[in-house]
Amino acid sequence: MAVTTSSEPIQLVVLTPSRKVLDVRCHDVSFPSSLGRLQILPGHAELICQLGTGVIYFSEESSLGVCAISGGVANVANNCVTLLADLAEEASQIDPGRAQKAMERAQVRLSGKGAESNMNRASLSEEKARARLEAAQAVAASKKH
Repeated sequence: MAVTTSSEPIQLVVLTPSRKVLDVRCHDVSFPSSLGRLQILPGHAELICQLGTGVIYFSEESSLGVCAISGGVANVANNCVTLLADLAEEASQIDPGRAQKAMERAQVRLSGKGAESNMNRASLSEEKARARLEAAQAVAASKKH
């Protein structure tokens, strides 16, 4: 196995069952896992883990990349981070108003006031909506700077 240097970029690939969401070279990647939030830098040890629901952050030359993600598997090997996600959406493609409405619907279901009483499904819906909102807000904040 070759030794990597910190100047070598990381290849980040995000795939869902239906499409390739991202394929970029970056300096670092941070993503939610079942183990908590992980940060991957060049030369990171090989790793396979379950993805959580949340936001992927990655730094390119002079900008921050953001993507909402939910479920799946992460593989880190040879300076390549491959995220095989159940759902993934680039922050720039997220409609914040729609995400906010989804969050409100999920919160109504979680409060027990809605017609749907499946709390696990409602909780997952809320997590996904929260991730989408966080991603959209991160992109909006980075455009202000």
